Amino acid sequence: MKLKIGAGIVTFNPDIDKLKSTLMLLSPQVDCIYIADNASENISDISNMIEALKCDGCEARLMPGETNTGVAGGLNRIMKAAIEDGKKWVLTLDQDSQPERDLVKKLSRATKFDKLGIICPRIKDINSGRILVNFGEDTSKNDKKYQTLHSCITAGSMINLEAWNEVGGYDEYLFMDYVDFDYSIRLRKSGYRILQCNQVIMEHEVGNTEVHRFLFKKVGVMNHSAMRKYYITRNRIYCSYKYYRRFGFRNIVGIIKTIVLILCYEEDKKHKVSSVMQGVKDGIRDSKQFRGRDK
Repeated sequence: MKLKIGAGIVTFNPDIDKLKSTLMLLSPQVDCIYIADNASENISDISNMIEALKCDGCEARLMPGETNTGVAGGLNRIMKAAIEDGKKWVLTLDQDSQPERDLVKKLSRATKFDKLGIICPRIKDINSGRILVNFGEDTSKNDKKYQTLHSCITAGSMINLEAWNEVGGYDEYLFMDYVDFDYSIRLRKSGYRILQCNQVIMEHEVGNTEVHRFLFKKVGVMNHSAMRKYYITRNRIYCSYKYYRRFGFRNIVGIIKTIVLILCYEEDKKHKVSSVMQGVKDGIRDSKQFRGRDK
């Protein structure tokens, strides 16, 4: 029986040529591509490009948004639309992702296993050439065909829509960053697995990563914008309290490391450090609701 698989992309002021290339690679692999736009300034260009591709047989649906609801809000709109269309799985990608032409076919082989919430590939960062470490979990050294993960990023992941519905979708407070981490935790708490296909590798640009030597080891410097620095910091604190009821020593070390790397290697230092500190303040404030509860 053929799987009913869609693909989903959340867009915000995308590069039209890159988005077009992504859609053309996806079109032969899935039944429909759902595009949730977050109030892009170039929405008319996106719409015109999609209409042109439809003439070539590309099945794509544009869902314009009046406001920017972030990655989480866009993903939730995609999943709801896919469920209404009878889809069982949705492959999620970034607006500039370049998936292989048989990515869906390769990932779909794992749907034979029970209780899967997400099926994902290994992710190779385009800039550094390194296999991505998922929230501290090294996925590069396991040579088994499949590997169970604690979490995975959104790009390149096939989402089980039954599981998405059961756990209540993505947390829209998070907006961007840690959206995937939060969702992964709730999947596992509900008894679902996150399965990585180790023989499937998707190249993906993780920020504007540069590798530098700091003291006696190499470190990856992400070069995220000040806004991204804010959300990463705020949301890591928020999720730490949400699931572990504490700020955590690892968070303290991580924030100090972030500031040190900004000061040593990144531009716009003052703005970025200020954004990190604001993220600390807001993360602590907004996580008060989770304190004092049982784990």
